[in-house]
Amino acid sequence: MRMFLLLIHRDIGTACSPNKMIGSRQRTSFAVEPTSTAFFVSWAIAMIRSHRPGTLVCKLASGRKPFTLYDRGLLKTVPLPLGVHPYPLLHPYFYLMNDLNMLQRVLFSFLVLCLSTVACSSFAAGADRPNIVWIVSEDNSIHYLEHFFEGGVKAPNIEALAAHGLTFNNAFSNAPVCSVARTTLATACYGPRIGTQFHRRYALAPMPNGLRMFPAYLRDAGYYTTNNSKKDYNAVEGPGVWDASSRTASWRNRPQQDQPFFHMQSHAQSHEGTLHFNRGVYQNEKTKTDPDSIQLADYHPDTPLFRYTHARYHDRMLDIDAIVGRTVEQLRQDGVLEDTFIFYFGDHGGVLPRSKGYIYESGLHVPLVVRVPEKFKHLVPAAHGSRLNGFVSFIDFGPTTLHLAGVDVPSQVDGKAFLGTNISKPAIEARNESFGYADRFDEKYDFIRSVRKGKYQYIRNYQPYLPDGLNNNYRYKNLAFAEWRDLYNAGKLAGAAKQFFASKPPEMLFDCEADPHQVNNLAADPKHATALGELRQRLQGIVKGLPDLSFYPESYLAEIAMQDPVTFGQNHKQEIADLVDIADLSLLPFNEAKPRLLLAMTSDDPMKRYWAAMSCTAFAEEASGITDNAKTLLKDPVLAVRMRAAEFLGRIGAINPQVTLTEIVNTTQNSVEATEALNSVVWFRDFFNDRYPVKRADFHPVSMGADVDDRLNYINGIPYPPKAGKPKGRKKRAAPQKKN
Repeated sequence: MRMFLLLIHRDIGTACSPNKMIGSRQRTSFAVEPTSTAFFVSWAIAMIRSHRPGTLVCKLASGRKPFTLYDRGLLKTVPLPLGVHPYPLLHPYFYLMNDLNMLQRVLFSFLVLCLSTVACSSFAAGADRPNIVWIVSEDNSIHYLEHFFEGGVKAPNIEALAAHGLTFNNAFSNAPVCSVARTTLATACYGPRIGTQFHRRYALAPMPNGLRMFPAYLRDAGYYTTNNSKKDYNAVEGPGVWDASSRTASWRNRPQQDQPFFHMQSHAQSHEGTLHFNRGVYQNEKTKTDPDSIQLADYHPDTPLFRYTHARYHDRMLDIDAIVGRTVEQLRQDGVLEDTFIFYFGDHGGVLPRSKGYIYESGLHVPLVVRVPEKFKHLVPAAHGSRLNGFVSFIDFGPTTLHLAGVDVPSQVDGKAFLGTNISKPAIEARNESFGYADRFDEKYDFIRSVRKGKYQYIRNYQPYLPDGLNNNYRYKNLAFAEWRDLYNAGKLAGAAKQFFASKPPEMLFDCEADPHQVNNLAADPKHATALGELRQRLQGIVKGLPDLSFYPESYLAEIAMQDPVTFGQNHKQEIADLVDIADLSLLPFNEAKPRLLLAMTSDDPMKRYWAAMSCTAFAEEASGITDNAKTLLKDPVLAVRMRAAEFLGRIGAINPQVTLTEIVNTTQNSVEATEALNSVVWFRDFFNDRYPVKRADFHPVSMGADVDDRLNYINGIPYPPKAGKPKGRKKRAAPQKKN
């Protein structure tokens, strides 16, 4: 043995020189944060017995970076496992000595041997750090797994994970679409606060000052971090996040096989694109799942195509279950299964119509089971097979992973850990709230926020006039989606199935226990007035407190705010709060709201004028008495204000809105603004009984991009045919150009 630890009690609390290199007949001293002298003995035992590569994470007397111990004699690094020394504590100092004389070696070895029997067993439980694996299936909510929802498929491998761990009955994505949800996972921050809330961003948001994506902190602490392979971030990744991110990335590739690892694996077998089959597939390929056995959602029309589509997706979930089983077996073969936490979850809801992209439970409520390894079961407060009702959401997943690994959670994140040391079962069960957000999905705009608290979900539709069924090219590649619209246009729908193509109320309240498919809006029911008022107030507090950047149009944010969205939001926090109040005027009786709407219409602040027009559109015919006031906004110097005024006046039939909207599309040099205007163009074209027709020849936009192209192609009647197989990537968006 070439290196031993010599504990010098008199040096505790005194300063030592930290600047010498470890080398032959040299010594260095540094600070750690142990609980007691027993810590030194435990560490010495571990050092002598294991000699496994690792990283000592501590606060150095001279700096803030992790420190790696290196044993010259063994040509290996020597670990100091986390979990042995919590922060903050005193700063004892000790020496690492090389080439001790024989007497010193004998005496120290005797000390180690005497104490090993007592100390080693207690030390072993916390000696190593756990590995963590995330298995992520794309586009599936709880509704497709029997373990969570009646009528789902039986998934024996996922259920086996749960039997050896925990089931979270209330796990939520904060957003119902991939890029926004995955960015929330990576950052542990709410998208509307940091500028990452729009699907397929026009501009990447920088990470908040001083914050990195959470795997970077694991990597700093000695973890091997891998991602296979989807990212789809709306934020700048930054350096040092992944050791490897590719289709071949795996924990198996780490350079030292006893290095702890974090691995994220995404599986597209359940992706929405798997349901973009054509008529030939529908007519000729049978499903493993019997379509007649399917329990359709209450809002879906009961047709053979819907049943086939649903059954086909059940087959895809069986594929996911098989993948989970293979991953577990790989970990078992590698001898690390009982060292590894396995998280299985969906990356957001989906995938049948009215799920992915929509803020209902079908879009946000995801399956989550966590397999707990035997070696680290002391880090969870419940027995194997337990089901927990506490609410967890994607902002919490990163902090939980860090906490399980013994790594400090950055203070700038919005999430909180739900597993690990000092987290009790009552504390988990007391969590009862999740915040959700939905904004632009490809070329389709909407602006919706939600709070799920207890059994209630409150949904605030800030553009309630826009139907859920507004065209989105990618959505309607699904034959069931297209059939649903055809049935609506033919007048063959009623009830909840028809509501998908109608305007929405400004606010909705659902009892998710009594009404799991959310077809009975309780917002107008006096029996639920208290719950409605409480959740409305809670949501108002959230969007003001963030503050929520979506109270500015995306075109405005892309142009002036994306260099530092967080700072922009904080500098405009009061203005955003004022905009929230103007938006919420639509919740009042019109006569009560009218004076404040008129005041906002004449404000020097264009965003207040913008929201005054939006609130008028929500009131529709109730606000017809201020038509003349709204017409003055058609000449507003800000194109976005003109757009919203045209929406209001067009909805009540006061003008043909397509004239103003077409002019905006053909005038703006901001491709995002052109997309916003075309969203309204398509709404008027499709949902006003042919009163406001347009054709492709009407448009010659200055600024193009993928979303502009998609809208113009749809207007031109160019088909977007479904294909069997993987969907192709979308065209790159043109960066928005600044206005002159």
